[in-house]
Amino acid sequence: MEGAQHIPADGPFILVPNHSSFADHFILDAILDALRPSFTYYLTKAESFVHPLRSRWTVAMGGIPVNREQPSRELLAAVDTVFAEGSTLVVYAEGTRGPGWPLLPLKDGAFRFAVRSKIPVIPVGMWGNQHILPKGANLPRRATTRVVFGPPLAVDSTQSRSARVAALTQSAAAALENLVDLARNPTAERDRASAQQLADRAEATIETMLSHTDTQPPALRVHQARTLLSLAARLDPDNADVRVTRARLTGLRAMDASVPLRLALLPRVRSGAARVVEKHPDHLMAHYLLGRWNLMTPRLLGGRTSKAVTHFGHTVRIAPHDTRYPMAHAEALIAAGDTAAAARQLARIVSTPAPDPRTADRRQRAAALYQKLTNTPAPDSAPDSSVLDAPEAPNSASSSNSSSSTGSSNVLNVPTPATVPTPSIPAR
Repeated sequence: MEGAQHIPADGPFILVPNHSSFADHFILDAILDALRPSFTYYLTKAESFVHPLRSRWTVAMGGIPVNREQPSRELLAAVDTVFAEGSTLVVYAEGTRGPGWPLLPLKDGAFRFAVRSKIPVIPVGMWGNQHILPKGANLPRRATTRVVFGPPLAVDSTQSRSARVAALTQSAAAALENLVDLARNPTAERDRASAQQLADRAEATIETMLSHTDTQPPALRVHQARTLLSLAARLDPDNADVRVTRARLTGLRAMDASVPLRLALLPRVRSGAARVVEKHPDHLMAHYLLGRWNLMTPRLLGGRTSKAVTHFGHTVRIAPHDTRYPMAHAEALIAAGDTAAAARQLARIVSTPAPDPRTADRRQRAAALYQKLTNTPAPDSAPDSSVLDAPEAPNSASSSNSSSSTGSSNVLNVPTPATVPTPSIPAR
């Protein structure tokens, strides 16, 4: 898949694909479900609603009946409802399934909807679907398909309505031809770029899930992220962010796992992050995961507080303005017995602006922990530059892990095994 960056995370739009297979619905559904949580609707020929069993299945798939010769008021009302929900409306502008190439002439219905409701139109070219379930076939076949999304089509608002419809129809035809051609002729360079875009989208999905404002179930967000990473791995198996984000998802799975399963999952977190650091020594999230692993894992199983301090110190130098990293660094320093350096990191967090609820919560916990460590209120002013020079490793008197750890509502969100003591205030 290419062009994921063109699909908005929310809000209505009209998706205009080429149409060559009955499998088009399933492929688009799977991809759109991974990119956004809203339901997807399809304009579907009225004949699909005649037979009771087929009608029920079509409705369940999001089908909206349309008389291709004479659209009705009911159709306009249904389309308005889709847009009001912030959902996606898929319109096969060719009007019927074609051979895949060349494309059939486009009908203007989708573009009339767009102009009438001022809704963006996003074209998408697909190739390979025609080999999975072509017109006239009853059973699917194995084949590789490629989907390429394009940017929203430009609209000249100064034109008359009819001129805008005609211009959109024409530009959609040209865009679809180009996108299908790209789908037919992939390149390794485009594959690597697309894999990175998908990995970034998966990471953003996880961050949304961990925010204090997400309205979607965590299980849905995990499913979305896993799907995006699977697509990215097919395009570029060596992508570092794909490997690290998969390791992070493994940590999230361990969050609710029993202690035996958690101990079985955590080595996968370590191995995935360690392989990335070997090739990419400054990979931020890989160092973070390795820090968390060392802080959560008992010494008997390989965890080392000194290594946690080193990894977290590296993250602070790479991303000094993201408070999650100094918070994690402070946790490791406390576990190592270096409370003075931990207090400097906590003061830094308290003095940092909080642009979102998650950061605000972290600031409150940092202030409380600072007061507990120093018996004084956290300072309001920004700390001096010595905060940036907090030691990477604890002093020799406290360099062993001695089975200490941190319970965490952190980026990993993996709780500590019951046998490992935790500081009284966790970090996120």
